Amino acid sequence: MKTYKNLKAREVEIEKVKDYWKGKNIPQLWYTNMKPGSIAYYNNTSKQRFELYFPYLWDSAEFKYHRNEKVLEVGVGMGTDLIEYSKNGSKVFGVDLGPDQIQLSKEMFKTLNLPYEELKVASVENLPYEENFFDLVYSFGVIHHTPNINDAVKEIYRVLKPGGRAIIMIYSRGWKHYIKRCFIHGILKMKIFKYGFDWQKVYNEVSEVNGFSPLTQILTRKQVKQLFSDFYIESIEKKRLGEFFE
Repeated sequence: MKTYKNLKAREVEIEKVKDYWKGKNIPQLWYTNMKPGSIAYYNNTSKQRFELYFPYLWDSAEFKYHRNEKVLEVGVGMGTDLIEYSKNGSKVFGVDLGPDQIQLSKEMFKTLNLPYEELKVASVENLPYEENFFDLVYSFGVIHHTPNINDAVKEIYRVLKPGGRAIIMIYSRGWKHYIKRCFIHGILKMKIFKYGFDWQKVYNEVSEVNGFSPLTQILTRKQVKQLFSDFYIESIEKKRLGEFFE
């Protein structure tokens, strides 16, 4: 099977990705105008995340089924998902490119009086853990933003124990992608001409809450299979992301 390649993605500097995902672009901060850090803030964010935006996560993320296992979240954000694993008895680790995200996560764990093993700044392209270390690696909406996504997947494979599980969400190409990004933005709004027929740059501009991401890769099912060819793929599922027309 051929390897997934995105040569345009490799042209992006990872520091630009890191710089983008801070401040107003930190995931989930835009859920509410409440000040981060309080129990009320976490409860409000959790309610919106797991009931409004991603109700399927309760089952898909398997929060309840990894008690006493070592769980790594790649791209921890403000820690909302990793907290659910901790609540259910997992030994949790989290990495993120951004120091602000790591600090937010530590504050939320402290506020909720929940344990974690380690939260640290690191890149998925070079995970600071030994081989065969984790029972589960979880990542939601992260690795499609990293320039060397193939290296990221290899690193996830490397740190997993034999028989370990990986639950990874990446952006896929469905009818909403072709209507919203390609037809409306690309053709009707003529952004494909603005970017010299470079669809990757169109995707970058229109795919995030505040737009103009340095890199947002959107894959087909075939490309996902190519990317994870070293894994035994239990299932590939397509789920709604965000509100209806996201």
